[in-house]
Amino acid sequence: MGKQQNIATYQAKLAQYIKLGSVSAQYQHIQETAQFLKQVFTELGGAVRVFDEHKFPLVFADFPAATPAANATTVLFYNHYDVQPAEPLALWRTDPWTLTKQDGKFFGRGIADCKGDLFVRLTALKNYLDEYGQPPVHIKFLVEGAEEIASQGLDDYFKQHSELFQSDLIIWESGTKNERGQLRITGGNKGISCFEISADSASRDLHSSNSAIIDGALWHLIDGISSLHQHGKISVAGFYDNITAPTLRAKNLAHKMYFSSAKLSKLYQLQYPFLQGDNEEKIKEAYLFAPSFNIEGISGGYEGASVKTVLPAHGGAKFDMRLVPGQDPADVADKVAAQLYNNGFGDLKVDYTMGVTAYRSDMDAPLIKELIATAQTVYGGTDSVEVLPTSAGTGPSYNFNHYLHAPIAAIGISNPNSGAHAPNENVTEADYLSGIEVITQFFANLSAHTRAEDHSITA
Repeated sequence: MGKQQNIATYQAKLAQYIKLGSVSAQYQHIQETAQFLKQVFTELGGAVRVFDEHKFPLVFADFPAATPAANATTVLFYNHYDVQPAEPLALWRTDPWTLTKQDGKFFGRGIADCKGDLFVRLTALKNYLDEYGQPPVHIKFLVEGAEEIASQGLDDYFKQHSELFQSDLIIWESGTKNERGQLRITGGNKGISCFEISADSASRDLHSSNSAIIDGALWHLIDGISSLHQHGKISVAGFYDNITAPTLRAKNLAHKMYFSSAKLSKLYQLQYPFLQGDNEEKIKEAYLFAPSFNIEGISGGYEGASVKTVLPAHGGAKFDMRLVPGQDPADVADKVAAQLYNNGFGDLKVDYTMGVTAYRSDMDAPLIKELIATAQTVYGGTDSVEVLPTSAGTGPSYNFNHYLHAPIAAIGISNPNSGAHAPNENVTEADYLSGIEVITQFFANLSAHTRAEDHSITA
């Protein structure tokens, strides 16, 4: 089967994959999707196991080296088969659960994050196997089903089965181009701590005339929240303790990151200045290396049409704190609760929801450098690829490194307008095809180096 036929075949399979609306937050199509992947990997020739000790099965596919050896270079591809909910549906220009090609782009929920990336990698492996046969390198795939809800159960899967997942390089779920069109390769992720803070001021909502003498839940909640964040800095005792500072090499990579405050402001139609002012070096460092405190939403009282004059008895807010290496998600939430108590808001209730620990990779690891060099060749030279020591987003990279002790690099097919998690999620067809070429060539380069090393040993 030729490369073009492989691309068409796996695009058809990708359409089936997109159609399985595997929304982890709503536990939709999770079991079906795991079994679908088992079939796809099996048809490709992999030895497949589906671990189901938890609610969200973990799919593992193994493609051993042509001549199995304990020292064979092993590459593990990590992806996740769960996606975000598609709502609001009214804002989609296409059906989110139907892979649709339109204006040179593929649309569908999960195409950018990260169902499309998995099928790019599968197509690349199929192309390599058809042209060269079984490679001298060991290839593994690990696909989880709960990444969008903080990888629930993943740590337990590692504790039980990590010996199967051992590898020399982990290629992360997805990646993107930057605003300048350079392919961005990153290592690691920020962590996250998610929690809710709630206030109860009375047994029921009161007439708003009582606001002259009674502190309502929402004002009390807002005052408590404000006490945690002063002048753009997180005012929580111990929050910044034990943070692992970035290396000089990591900072240098960050400073080379393409960033235009003017373009970003225009793209997102920002109404407020950046927290770091006009200093783009500080903006870059904060984006990659600084923790943050975000209010996801505040609720309470009357939010309907016209007016209802009530003094709300209950108010709640959802938060996420992006974390950096050295910070523990649950510990951070505990420190928030302690700070509220010390600030006179001990009655506010803090409920920790979930969290992920941060990890930062060494981008000078030999196999990562090989991946970077391959991408530069495919995309057109050194300046076509941007290398960053971490992503500002969150993923379970800490778990992988903790159990597997292998360097991590993210590479993928997204772009700044892909809209992951948003309506009209998309990737360009050109980036999809380039992604296949990069991974196919990476297999070929690794195989060539492995054969050369084997020859030098036996010569």
